[in-house]
Amino acid sequence: MIKLALYKSLNNFDLDINLHLESFTIAGIFGPSGSGKSTLLRCISGLEGEQSVYINNKSVHHLPTEQRGVTLQVQSCPLFPHLDVAGNLAFTQKHCFNRQTDLTEQKVIDALELHPLLKRNVQSLSGGERQRVVFARTLLAGQKLIILDEPFSALDWPLRFKTLSTLSELAATFTIKFIIVSHSLKELLFCCDTLVQLNNGKVINHGPSAQVAKAIYANNKQAPLSLINFQIITFDEKYGVYLLKLHKSEQQLFALPSAVEQGNKLILECEQISVSAEMPLNTNNSNVLICTLHSAELIDKTWQLTLDVDGQSLYCLLSPRVWDQKNYKVGDTLYATIHNLE
Repeated sequence: MIKLALYKSLNNFDLDINLHLESFTIAGIFGPSGSGKSTLLRCISGLEGEQSVYINNKSVHHLPTEQRGVTLQVQSCPLFPHLDVAGNLAFTQKHCFNRQTDLTEQKVIDALELHPLLKRNVQSLSGGERQRVVFARTLLAGQKLIILDEPFSALDWPLRFKTLSTLSELAATFTIKFIIVSHSLKELLFCCDTLVQLNNGKVINHGPSAQVAKAIYANNKQAPLSLINFQIITFDEKYGVYLLKLHKSEQQLFALPSAVEQGNKLILECEQISVSAEMPLNTNNSNVLICTLHSAELIDKTWQLTLDVDGQSLYCLLSPRVWDQKNYKVGDTLYATIHNLE
């Protein structure tokens, strides 16, 4: 549980936060640059003055950073240049006290697949490699609340999704709570169960990630993203694709390894989804899902369709001309074709 009452005067606006997160595992903080996201994290961790901070029903605003049971990983977190990667990890393991988890150096190395980097001089690491090592060191601090500020921005998307999947697994296995700041809604929706939207120093929305994301989409603040949970049935070695099925309806999809091996969710851009009132017959695409039209809204001269499949939302965009031609109604059964998946 996190409960905050913060007020701080910044250069362009006042950070004025009243926020109560009763239950979360991974919470995301989303907002434009300069909205107060990083300052908010520093207040929680004790690096900035604040009025009221409660963590797990315990008042901590009077406590110094090292007594709060919190680890903050800032954007430009340095590594010890005179030590190799293994030395940096060993130093953290040895010198961090009051550890609350039993995450060992070996467990972290295995989870993040850092074996090829251990003997490397940290000066030779790429930006993405450096971020993975810094994250490993953060985990080895052994705290139950970890705050991350743009932690994986230098990773390409496949590796970023894979790292976020590992983060989710560690959160479940070791009962760690994470708070993540990111400019990328795609990144946060992939792993966060709770989302906080910040603008000009104020919380304008917070709650379950899917719910907050819908509000962001409705205000035309972000192109809609669809996240679909799946199970792997098999890998077709002949064609190099995975056969997937959805959990409830057991509808099937074919997908390339690059879309599957990053985690247990497919992330689809709205441009990848087209709809029709009848099952497409003359098509080279076998990825078609039966769904229900849940809602349709005209947003900034574009119709945004929300489709329900397996209790999950698919988002599709139509021009006003096409919408008028199709004459779809809420509750209609539609067929969603997923493009560029295999």
